[in-house]
Amino acid sequence: MPLNYSFRDLANSQTGLVLACAMTVAVIAIVYNLSDEPLTADQPSVANPNGTRAVPTLQFVVAISRHGNRGPLVTYPNSPYQWDDTKVWPYGVEHLTQKGHIQMFNLGKKFRSLYNGFLGVNYRPGEFQALSTLTDRTLQSAELFLAGLFPPSGFQVWNKDLLWQPVPVFPNLLDRNDMVMQSGPNLCPKFREAQNKPEKQFEQENDSELDDLVEYVQPYLGYGTDKYDRISKSIGNVPRIFILFSLWESFAYPEGEGLPLPDWSKKVYPEPITSLLSKLFQASAIGSYEQIRYLEGEMFEEIVDRMLAKVTNTLESARQMVYYSGHDHTLLGLLAILGLTRDLGVVRPGSALVLELHKDSADQTFYVQVLYIDGASPDLEPSPIDIPDCGSPCGLRRLLNFTEKYYNITDYQKECEVHPVT
Repeated sequence: MPLNYSFRDLANSQTGLVLACAMTVAVIAIVYNLSDEPLTADQPSVANPNGTRAVPTLQFVVAISRHGNRGPLVTYPNSPYQWDDTKVWPYGVEHLTQKGHIQMFNLGKKFRSLYNGFLGVNYRPGEFQALSTLTDRTLQSAELFLAGLFPPSGFQVWNKDLLWQPVPVFPNLLDRNDMVMQSGPNLCPKFREAQNKPEKQFEQENDSELDDLVEYVQPYLGYGTDKYDRISKSIGNVPRIFILFSLWESFAYPEGEGLPLPDWSKKVYPEPITSLLSKLFQASAIGSYEQIRYLEGEMFEEIVDRMLAKVTNTLESARQMVYYSGHDHTLLGLLAILGLTRDLGVVRPGSALVLELHKDSADQTFYVQVLYIDGASPDLEPSPIDIPDCGSPCGLRRLLNFTEKYYNITDYQKECEVHPVT
């Protein structure tokens, strides 16, 4: 797989908080512009007095989103939208675009319209908590989401010309998404070992389709022989996998910005590139039990612990919602833990996974309603997810029983065979 930029060297809580504060300052100007922008038809409406999901049975909400639209990580040499062209991508490589800003701001507004009445209008630390991985795009996405979710009112308005307030974003160090890329940090040798088989299987099962794709696109790409060889060696994979990934980055993200794609791309994009890329991502991230366990097992355990604490009244009494800002692999890993490992498709920027904890008023039992918001949908309406062998909604105890094999990790480093540096 191609190069990836990791911020794991920032993985300590103090550094994470400092970086989050920096992102807070950066987002103020963005929110100022967004707050004055009139809403278009495809944007969520303003919050209703009573949110559509704020029902009497609702006890607790966990929301996990992928960051907003970003600039590409890599592009093929002849792409009209080169990854390092600051005229096209003024915020830089893999950073949120202006549309990505609006996307996450609107997602926050959508959550306000869904949960208003359950979640208080004013931000209060005991009621809500936000966490994020330590990348610029996820931290900014979190701040933009929070700007849409918690526009200040009453005593929280500190500047009448700027309807924005600072909401803290804490570091999420349990999301291991950055180790999925072969060039990423080897946080878990057992994960990397388990990853090899499904990736090889992906190539074998899609061999002819990959060959046909490469044969068709090769004349348009602009790879010289020397550069082609250098790239294939630097990423440690066969060239056609790199070509598939670079085509996806070169088409999907410009398309997300409304930029026209070359005419020749219509034969291969969106299909078969999207389906192939989806299969590749699944093989790389969730292709085996071990991958699922070591990718997001610890994060899911934290989510489980929060739910159980709410059930036993040991969670902060007022805590209503926890929000995580993450990546496509974050959502893929969590969906896989829930038993959804096939036909997931690509997790679009601005998509969200929601786990609602409810309490049945009749028999006092708890159950979980899982929802998914497609970031590419115009109305951002959540759709219920049918959990295999459990249904929708799913009883809490049953959910915990069949997912326990993924999160019952007592010593992550020992299981992963991480050897300490001496």
